[in-house]
Amino acid sequence: MPKRDLSRRTFIQVGGAALAGAAAASHGADREPFQPPPGKLPLRVLGKTGVSVSVLGLGGVGATTDFPTDEEAVVFIRACIDAGINYLDTAPNYGDRDDRKSERRIGKALVGRRREVFLNTKIEAREAEAAMRQIEESLKLLQTDYLDGAQIHCVQTREKFANWGKPDGIYTLLAKLKQQKVIRFIGVTGHLAGCLKDAVTRYDFDTILMTLNPTRLRQEFEDVLFPVIIEKNLGRIAMKVFGGARAYNRNTTEGLPGLLVGAEVGRVSAAALLRYGLSLPVHTAICGITDYRQLRENLAICHAFTPMTPDERKGLEKSLEQSHAFLAYPRADYAYA
Repeated sequence: MPKRDLSRRTFIQVGGAALAGAAAASHGADREPFQPPPGKLPLRVLGKTGVSVSVLGLGGVGATTDFPTDEEAVVFIRACIDAGINYLDTAPNYGDRDDRKSERRIGKALVGRRREVFLNTKIEAREAEAAMRQIEESLKLLQTDYLDGAQIHCVQTREKFANWGKPDGIYTLLAKLKQQKVIRFIGVTGHLAGCLKDAVTRYDFDTILMTLNPTRLRQEFEDVLFPVIIEKNLGRIAMKVFGGARAYNRNTTEGLPGLLVGAEVGRVSAAALLRYGLSLPVHTAICGITDYRQLRENLAICHAFTPMTPDERKGLEKSLEQSHAFLAYPRADYAYA
């Protein structure tokens, strides 16, 4: 990661004794101190950015927002970094209604460790003035003076793409901030392949975050979007590989599996889903890891990763053919994150 002068920011220091106590409390039912598995977590180059990122990324919803205290969340985030996870994803709306909990806690966790990670947040606003206010607040909460990635959040069916490039548009602002080195790379996110294709066709993006899993509604991404973003060499980030969260802001350290994870009909193992996601032409998969057990399991899957064969992928898709009914965002025309 690039070296930067961070002296312009005043950091919130988290006491060592508080973190030690939080570490003991955070493990809850695990009852075992977290130890990263031996060996290095595999890396992939994030497309045109040229940055090597871990194949497993930490999503900004999960333990980051669910753990009862900032201290417990900070310990967990640092454990993820210790385990080799260097892609951290967040957004202003991850947390309670009036509390940008995810950004705040990640900022605390990165005190003294900022250069170890690729830090990405998102922008809801589409007008430059409002977007700049969001970015300034994100920089403050994340305790940094630069972002590795800033993504236009959740492209919708009603987007006015032409406005993005106007003098007061979001893309124009991000391009200026990139020139000023406030952000390194510009990205876009969404749940709809067609909308994302329109966005990356009109504007020069560096990264893209998209929903990818074996359900029928998500296979459109392979047909509609992949040819374009592969040709453009965008950094490709998968989300919703486990189907999305079952609940949010739960105020607990007890884990909760993704919507597609389970033993009943229409659900499969986390290992199968993560293997499927990483077998697609993506560079990292961000997961909303909710406890240490899930962290251990996901790391083990990634350390032992071998790509699925085409037949394996087709078999998994067939078994989940109707499983979109389980998803948090099942509608084909769903436009919101």
